[in-house]
Amino acid sequence: MWAVDDNNVLIRSWLVSGSKYDNEIPGTYKVYSRSDVSTSWNGESVQYKMVRWLKSDRAPIGFHSIPLHIEDKTPYQDEAALGERLSDGCQRQATLDADFTWEFAQIGTVVVVI
Repeated sequence: MWAVDDNNVLIRSWLVSGSKYDNEIPGTYKVYSRSDVSTSWNGESVQYKMVRWLKSDRAPIGFHSIPLHIEDKTPYQDEAALGERLSDGCQRQATLDADFTWEFAQIGTVVVVI
C-alpha cells in the first residue's frame, strides 16, 4: 500500500493482506467512515482502526489492523504473512501501519485501487 501527499509524492509504503476474492474493485474512491473498533460481517472477528472506503453487497471494505478472533483474541495471521491475499475483503495491516492509516486517512481521503 502507498500513502501519497497532495502533490503525489510518496510518503511511505507497506505490506497489507488484501482480499483472496478479488472484490477490491479498481477505481477511485473516498474514505466515508471510520471506527476505532469494529467487527467482521460474520461477527467472528474484531479489528481496530477501521477506515472504510468501499461499500459492497456483503459488508464495507476498508483498511484495519490484523483482526482478532472474538473467542480467544488470537490474530487471524501474523505480520510475517502480510503481503499475502488472506482477507475476505479488507486490507489487513500491521498495528503501526494501521495507526499511520488512522491518522492519515480522514473522511474524504482519496483511495485509488489499481
